[in-house]
Amino acid sequence: MAVDDPCALLERLLKEPREVEWLEFKCNLSDVGEIGEYVSALSNSAMLAGKDRAFLVFGVEDGTGARVGTSTVLADLRKGAENFPNWISRVIEPRLMMEFLDFECGGMKFAILAIEPTYDRPVRFAGIEYIRIGENKKRLADFPNHERSLWLATSRRKFEEAVALTNQSPEGALALLEIDAFYSLLNEPLPSLNNEILRKLEGCGLVRDNLEGKFDITNLGAILLAKDVTKFPPIQGKAMRIVSYSGRDKSRSDLSREASMGYAAGFVNMMKWLMAHLPKEERYIDGVRRNTPRYPEIAIREIIANSMIHQDLTITGAGPLVEIYADRVEFTNPGNCLIATDRLLDERRSRNEKLAMMMRQLNLCEERGSGLDKAMIEVERLHLPPPEFVSSENSMRVVLFSPRPFSEMSKQEKLRAGFFHCVLRWMQHNYMSNSTLRERFSLPDEEYQAVSSVISELVRSGRIIPAEEGQGRRNARYLPYWAGSAS
Repeated sequence: MAVDDPCALLERLLKEPREVEWLEFKCNLSDVGEIGEYVSALSNSAMLAGKDRAFLVFGVEDGTGARVGTSTVLADLRKGAENFPNWISRVIEPRLMMEFLDFECGGMKFAILAIEPTYDRPVRFAGIEYIRIGENKKRLADFPNHERSLWLATSRRKFEEAVALTNQSPEGALALLEIDAFYSLLNEPLPSLNNEILRKLEGCGLVRDNLEGKFDITNLGAILLAKDVTKFPPIQGKAMRIVSYSGRDKSRSDLSREASMGYAAGFVNMMKWLMAHLPKEERYIDGVRRNTPRYPEIAIREIIANSMIHQDLTITGAGPLVEIYADRVEFTNPGNCLIATDRLLDERRSRNEKLAMMMRQLNLCEERGSGLDKAMIEVERLHLPPPEFVSSENSMRVVLFSPRPFSEMSKQEKLRAGFFHCVLRWMQHNYMSNSTLRERFSLPDEEYQAVSSVISELVRSGRIIPAEEGQGRRNARYLPYWAGSAS
């Protein structure tokens, strides 16, 4: 969360009766290694204390809380040839949101290092995790009870619940969010009273009453409803980006667009813009020749929603990306796939449960886990090549291909189409057969042998299994390999 008024923050921190686990006062400190240890200790201690931030304050005397000013200037500190902010951001594991504040109050110089705790594991510096015990900095490994508690705390902490912008007046908080779009998506009338609106937002986890007459906007509220994502530092790098290329590679881009609003606030307009810029082809619809997009809107919509919901929000500076090529559309989100790509249609797991729940409540995606199924059914209905799912260490990519007949599909595309057709049939409590796969590929009965070759290869490679032992070939039926052994 951004600090707008460092002097007001200093005043607030000085109201603490003494140093606490998440707050350390120093007069001066220029040893960047020791500061790194404090970053680890304070961040971990803030997590245990349930605080959204920890603070290392320079210019205040420990014990008395007297303001004495400081000679420490965070922007001037260095580690070798590298400036301190870049160095500490690089060597702390995992990466943290930190703010480096050098400022003056009452004619004195102060500095504050504001640290947001992590979301997935304890923070370490130079390979060592630290913790605050009372007012002292200690190695976490020496306190196993604290270590166990910290691992439990990090597993419960979610990015959506953290604060993106703090201490906003009721009017200021509402002015930063697309309230009209929120109620429109909910299909509810907009209340006339701000208090009623804020209660609704608070109940959804989008804002939080700070008990001082003002409100904090959570990361969930910002990423969904921001009028301008650049106003919220934790989420400004997570905006949806669309790039269109003139050919089949990245050598020349025709146009690009980066969303300026939150996912929910800008979803409808973003979809309209994207569908208008997708490649089109002529089709006869109800006897009338029309230019229609090569890709079904429902598939585009659900894959985009999935890339928003299932991304790793803790990866900074990266958000969902749509790339349009002459022969395909690629959708990439930060964070690897949490489940095997063969099980994408039947298994359900989400990194960001609150984000997923709100996207469903706002009618922007299907019920839990069914959106991708719906996209795949539409791809099959239009006899398109099957999507490709590519999970790497730090990202997940889904590729939709432009229309191609069976004869022009690669061997791998035919096998992938056959496997996912088998999965969809199984999810409908049914079986795949030569007949159903011919229908999926839009092939006549005389192409029986071509489809039979695809099925034989899938069986040989272990991707599908016979539904029954010793079944005849003519009426053979098949299941995905993970659906159980043949009976």
